[in-house]
Amino acid sequence: MVESERRDLDYLVKELEDGNGSRKEDAAELLAELADPRAVDPLIKALKDEDSHVREAAALSLAVYEDTKTVEPLIELLKDGKASVRYAAAIGLSGVGDDRAIEPLEKALKDESPVVRKVAQLALNSVKERQ
Repeated sequence: MVESERRDLDYLVKELEDGNGSRKEDAAELLAELADPRAVDPLIKALKDEDSHVREAAALSLAVYEDTKTVEPLIELLKDGKASVRYAAAIGLSGVGDDRAIEPLEKALKDESPVVRKVAQLALNSVKERQ
C-alpha cells in the first residue's frame, strides 16, 4: 500500500469514528472506494451508529469487501427501523454472498417497504447464484 493511501485510510477511519453525521457518512462511502480490508471492522462498528445515514453508507460500503464477518451484523441490520438501512443491509448481504443470509433475506421478502422487498429478492438471487 502506498503511504498516501495508508494516510487516507487512517484519516477516513478517524472521521468514521469521530466525525459528525455527514462526515461519517462521507467517510463510509469513501472507504468503499479504497477497498482496504482494514476498513471492515470500523465499518461494522458504524452499522450501530445512531445516524441512519451512517448505518446505510456503512452497509453499502461493506458490499464491496465481500468479507464473511460482515454477514451477522448485516443480518441484524435487516431489522432496522429505517427502510433505507434495511435496503442497504440487503445490498451488503448480496455483496458477501454467504448462505447464512438466505433465511433473513427470505424474511425480508415480507418487509413493509416494497423497495426493501425488491432488493431482498435481488440479494437472495445473488446469494443463491454463488452457491
